[in-house]
Formats: sequence, structure tokens, C-alpha cells
Amino acid sequence: MTDKDTLQQHISDQKETQDTPAPKSGRPVLVWIAVLLALLSWVAMMFVTGYVALALGVAAIAVGFWACARNERAMRKLAITAIIAATVLVVVLAAFLIVIKIGLSA
Repeated sequence: MTDKDTLQQHISDQKETQDTPAPKSGRPVLVWIAVLLALLSWVAMMFVTGYVALALGVAAIAVGFWACARNERAMRKLAITAIIAATVLVVVLAAFLIVIKIGLSA
């Protein structure tokens, strides 16, 4: 085999790999579960105790991170949005609960 044959073989191999699209991976169901858990955590904050909202928020964050690793770009962005919404709730609610616990104990 000459260098020219090797170069042509390499070029044809590159064309074959470029023509095949990447397989879609993941399940968008996990993303929608993360979104639903994030929304439920905000609703739970209004109608149930803060601890339930905190637990749902932490679950939404965990499912959102799991969904981020397994989905394509559009679904990943939606999962990141759910993570941000749940994180804001968890941080604010945890800070509020800590302040209340410390304020009431003093």
C-alpha cells in the first residue's frame, strides 16, 4: 500500500463517520419528571409544609442531573431549567428554615 492509498482510505473512513448521525440517547421522560417534581415542590411550598417542598426540590435536582447526562441538547436545557428552579427553592427554603430554627431557639 502506498501513501496515496492510505490517504484515500483515511478520507473515505472520515466521510463514512461524518455521514452517520449520532444516535439519540436518553429518555425525555426523566426530564419531564424533573420538571414535574420542580413544579410540585413550588406548589407544595404553598399548601403543605416546607419540609415536603424541600424533599421534592432535592428529588427534582437529583432527577434533573440524571436526565442531563442522558439526553440531547434541547431536553438537557429543559432539565437544567428544572434544576435551577428546584435549586432556588431549596436554597431559599433551607435558609429560611435555618433562620427560623436559630431565631426561635435564641
